[in-house]
Amino acid sequence: MDAKQRETGNRSSSPLLYLLKWMLAAAVIMTLLLYVPTPYAAYEPGIAFPTKPLVKAEQNSEASKGAFMLTTVQLSYVNLWKTIRSTWDDNIELHRKKDVLGGEDEETFIARQTVIMQGSSVDAIEAAYRAAGVAYQIEPYALVVTDGGDQAGEQGKQLMTGDELLAVRGQAVASLAELRAALDGVTTPQVVEVMVERQERHVQLNLSVSGAVEAGSEAEAVGVAQLAEQRRMIPQLAKDQVTIEAGDIGGPSAGLMFALQTLDLLTAGDLTAGLQVAGTGTIDADGTVGPIGGIDHKVVAADRAGAQVFLVPEKNAEAAREKASAIGTDMLIVSVTSLPEAVEALHSMKHAG
Repeated sequence: MDAKQRETGNRSSSPLLYLLKWMLAAAVIMTLLLYVPTPYAAYEPGIAFPTKPLVKAEQNSEASKGAFMLTTVQLSYVNLWKTIRSTWDDNIELHRKKDVLGGEDEETFIARQTVIMQGSSVDAIEAAYRAAGVAYQIEPYALVVTDGGDQAGEQGKQLMTGDELLAVRGQAVASLAELRAALDGVTTPQVVEVMVERQERHVQLNLSVSGAVEAGSEAEAVGVAQLAEQRRMIPQLAKDQVTIEAGDIGGPSAGLMFALQTLDLLTAGDLTAGLQVAGTGTIDADGTVGPIGGIDHKVVAADRAGAQVFLVPEKNAEAAREKASAIGTDMLIVSVTSLPEAVEALHSMKHAG
């Protein structure tokens, strides 16, 4: 090949080589943006969806024309692209993963949130029973570790968040009182056999117990930060039986909406006032509504779902109204401090309509 031919060949191959270099660079950049992990987690608006499919009642009152909706916050571990997007997207709230998980691994974090939701669901049913005047009894049915705490030692020789205690020293336990009874006579630190259910498996532990156990010191005695009784509400009349199947929802913030849905199923009339009612808030057995996190994201989720009313705890109301104004929604923000107050607010809307 002469010099002229070589020159022509180089010119014709240069654009292809240039294109290949840019394609390779683009692939590297996309890989960095989409697949390289970061130390951050992001909270974003989740979804709002009806509570009725999750609340099962033996005998329902007539169907409501509206609907109650719980609201969620989406938590994800973000890539570099979403980290960059957060600089201009107000709906992406970044936190360090370790701060979100609070020093726990992801599995333990999810287990704790699930246990908290189970307790919150029972509180919601009890609050609704009280509001509806339903006679009931409380029955503990499981004793669960809700916070394993900062424990030392080998895994398998300690209780972990999410563990359900089944038996201690050969005695079945389903309540704090039964745990104390099983440990009666243990006056000095010693190792005892404990059977637990962990991730749907039975696991036997040789657990070091600190010594004598008194009411209020059960968790400390078995080396964890917190134990909780899982309870069920047993109504006097079978027709008033209610259960809540929350599925993958974790945490306590759906309590208010579960209580309203339960009350609507137990009582005559349309508690929704014919409206699409979204909301959030923890609830105690006495009906007290408490504040939650992620209110900005929940306002967005409710608006996207077409909610006409958004019920919020009093301490979250100002932030909720600011976010509603920022996104230009017509959704009515209603502040409440208790279940009876939420019911009264909805009754007022019905009469006004």
